[in-house]
Amino acid sequence: MTIEESRLVRIENKLDKVGEALSNLARVEEKVSATNNRIDRLEFRADEQENDIDRIKGIVGYNNQTVKNFERFVWLVVSAFIGTAMYFLR
Repeated sequence: MTIEESRLVRIENKLDKVGEALSNLARVEEKVSATNNRIDRLEFRADEQENDIDRIKGIVGYNNQTVKNFERFVWLVVSAFIGTAMYFLR
């Protein structure tokens, strides 16, 4: 083998390595893109769940107030019943 042939062989080997590196880089870029897409999808879902939680908080607050008012009414009726019963039992 002459010097030129050995030099060409080295250049070919280096070009092969560069080609492999570029294909590896393309695979890594695809993985990064897929990961970014998954992250975007997860962020969207998290935002939707946050909105659902805020809506549910409002509903729970309304229900809590309704239960408090109903409980007051029940105690009022129970107290009136007991008062009436005591009045007639005197």
